[in-house]
Amino acid sequence: MKKSTISSKVSTLNAPSKLSNLYASIIDQRKFSSLSTIMWDEFSMSGHFEINGLENFIAAMQQLENYQSTMHQIMNVHGAWNKSMYQGETYCVASHMFEKDDKPYKLDMGIIYSDVIEVREGTAKFISRVFSLKWQKTDMLDIPDKN
Repeated sequence: MKKSTISSKVSTLNAPSKLSNLYASIIDQRKFSSLSTIMWDEFSMSGHFEINGLENFIAAMQQLENYQSTMHQIMNVHGAWNKSMYQGETYCVASHMFEKDDKPYKLDMGIIYSDVIEVREGTAKFISRVFSLKWQKTDMLDIPDKN
């Protein structure tokens, strides 16, 4: 069993938090092909945009290469299971670091994802997420000196 796969009845209860944290880690490490371990092939994301299919979503994530780095902070994860389907929300602050005029900046985004997770043959994965941007702010960063 792959380390990032969520399976078994016991871990299904914690699957939404685990999947959300794995999503953040995969995105921040830019291991986009690993998204297949937490998303079904027919995964879709909607909200400010519409992306259908895991392959299309992975391709869209390549735009994050425009940033020096990202840091996703997962906060509240709550929802309910109905048999093999979960519906809930995940709160996230996503920071995107970049340079402008030779100075370091970050774009922070306050996001609420409306998640649907499905368990198939004992494995839980995202089937869809609705991206709801609640706020955003760009600030100059204070970078500590490298000693």
